[in-house]
Amino acid sequence: MISSSNFLSDDKGTFKAFANGFLPSVAVIPVQSECKNTSVLVEVGDAVSEGQVVAKSDSFVVHSSIPGKVIDISTEQLADGKQGTVVRIRLCGEFSFLGKPNVARDWRALDSSHLTELFRDYGIVNTFEKCAPLYSQVKSSKAKVLFVRLFDDDPSRVSESFIAEKSSEKVIEGSAILARTMGVSGVVFAYEKNVAAIRKIYELLDEKSSDLYERFSPLFDDIKIMTVPVDSKKYPSGTMKNLISAAKVNARSFSKKMPEYAAVFSKTSLKDMFVDSQTVESIYDAVVFRRPVMNRFVHVTGEALNAAAILNVKIGTTLRQLVEQCGGLKKRLAKIVINGTVLGYSVGSLDIPVMKMVKSVEFIPDYQSSDEHTEVCVRCGLCRKICPAHLWPGNIYRATKLAQRGESQDSEYEKAVIDSAHLCIDCGLCNSVCPSRIPIRQTIDFAKKELLSENSGSSSESDMIEYEI
Repeated sequence: MISSSNFLSDDKGTFKAFANGFLPSVAVIPVQSECKNTSVLVEVGDAVSEGQVVAKSDSFVVHSSIPGKVIDISTEQLADGKQGTVVRIRLCGEFSFLGKPNVARDWRALDSSHLTELFRDYGIVNTFEKCAPLYSQVKSSKAKVLFVRLFDDDPSRVSESFIAEKSSEKVIEGSAILARTMGVSGVVFAYEKNVAAIRKIYELLDEKSSDLYERFSPLFDDIKIMTVPVDSKKYPSGTMKNLISAAKVNARSFSKKMPEYAAVFSKTSLKDMFVDSQTVESIYDAVVFRRPVMNRFVHVTGEALNAAAILNVKIGTTLRQLVEQCGGLKKRLAKIVINGTVLGYSVGSLDIPVMKMVKSVEFIPDYQSSDEHTEVCVRCGLCRKICPAHLWPGNIYRATKLAQRGESQDSEYEKAVIDSAHLCIDCGLCNSVCPSRIPIRQTIDFAKKELLSENSGSSSESDMIEYEI
């Protein structure tokens, strides 16, 4: 682990409120690239209403974020760096949700099957790590514990922390809905240690705050709740393995006073469910207010901008429109980074639309942009030295490249090296120190997805490394 101050956002703790994003005159609605076999349900010339389903797959639904007329369906670059289908909708007509009062519904009488279908029908994705349909994760899950991360895993972002602070009651009830749907035995709320902004969540779940506790405790029924402080001054601190280690440390302290808590939380593993603030807030809006996912809270920042902000943005709003709302550019723009300087990646156009996986957009000026030219690996060992999982990322990179080219020399050794990729926690620190600017993390991610797919069951819970918290 290293100090997160190396990457810490200058905006942390400065936003007291969000601003509603400008309504786009044309919304560019992405058909999510993470959903295979997605069918577009509209044609050019069709009139659509706000919240109407425009595309769907077996596990996911895409809604129009504005009312209007479909003017184009095409393939373009998306914010996740992939090519994907977009539906262009020109704004016109009456809104179905915007400006209308929210009518709350009692969800506690609904069974888990009904709630799971609502996750699909209202387009909820889990953005904890890789953006994925929540419906599919819940249907296939064998989780015993639900982890809710109330802070940003990338220290250069602030959106998740902001949601946890400003929408804390939604976050808690959304977590209860998901916990009851999955039938888990316990819920872990992981919050930033010594951060006053998150204190409200702790108070809402603390028996000493009797009024609030009496209101929220029945939502969880007999599900055990644990609040776990995490030292976000260290990086990485928000990965699955970080949170598991923090929960196990906490559980050991309960072993004598509350053995029933220790029994639930001492056996947490990578098979459990992990979500973030934005995911459970979306669950609340979908289940309680029956509102599809049509907006995202986006941290818009960067030295190239005239102002930074947290914007409540309609999905399909372009990055160009975010720049306009923040007062335009004051410096020559060199790079646009999506989802943080550590875990994110750059995109090459202001016309890329906001999609459900977007948490932050940083606009970087010329003088802050470094040379992106890659060189051959110089075997400096810096990636091995900084890796919190005690791997040698450079070796995995080289073995993966050899396997891709079919040039393996010592196949047994290289297979063992590639197999160690499943221990990678995707922190991105190897990329940050590489003097040759090799895409190490991206190559390891490829190894995990492609080369290890046939042996996906090879990693066991005993492989999980305990990390310093």
